[in-house]
Amino acid sequence: MIRPLKITHTSDVHLNDEPDGLKVREAFAQVVDTVLETESDLFLIAGDLFDHNEISRKTVDFVYEQLARVSCETVVIVGNHDVWGERSIVKRMDFRKAGAHVTLLNDAEGTQVTFPELHATVWGRCMLDHDRSNKPMAGTPPRQGDLWHIGMAHGMYSDDPDMERSSLISPREIEASGFDYLALGHVHAHRQMRHGDTLACYPGVCAAHMGTIATGCVALITLTPGKGAKAVAHTLGSSAKRRRSA
Repeated sequence: MIRPLKITHTSDVHLNDEPDGLKVREAFAQVVDTVLETESDLFLIAGDLFDHNEISRKTVDFVYEQLARVSCETVVIVGNHDVWGERSIVKRMDFRKAGAHVTLLNDAEGTQVTFPELHATVWGRCMLDHDRSNKPMAGTPPRQGDLWHIGMAHGMYSDDPDMERSSLISPREIEASGFDYLALGHVHAHRQMRHGDTLACYPGVCAAHMGTIATGCVALITLTPGKGAKAVAHTLGSSAKRRRSA
């Protein structure tokens, strides 16, 4: 019997060792706080967890420590900042250090994982190159029975098929995927699009990156049998404020 699901979705965290690195780490910790407080069933990180590949061991260990705090299934894909190349920081990591609940989708042709206890599947592609030849939605698989059908993709949504941008994602591809929910990454502002039966969403970023935002957020998604997907932007920081005032 299909069951309701609660999902926390983030992307474009851009962890780094630069002067603003502490602020970004604090924001990612608040994302993990949100996963715990909402008792999410699934945690999705849709690319660019790291800002670049020259990341210190201290920051990598911080990621392991944070992901080890959650027990729900956690799925990670890479983005254009931590693209899957020879020098990729993600390629050099071992997410098993955070726990068996963390899954990295690292197949360039796409990987679909099944979580029987969630009555759900999650699919995503590994980004090898961020250029016009990269098709984040290529090879989306069909739905498996009555399982929740969830996808992840890192790229630029556009309804212009001739747009001169890398890693394009089109409305037609979103509709044809048949996903109940498509977790997007790459764009730093929260945005939702619905095509066919699929709700696609950029969650917004959890910390200001290059001065783009003042307050970070994540997307909270509910999948309800008979009603489909609903997403809301959740502002971060309230949990930390409550802890400081307690």
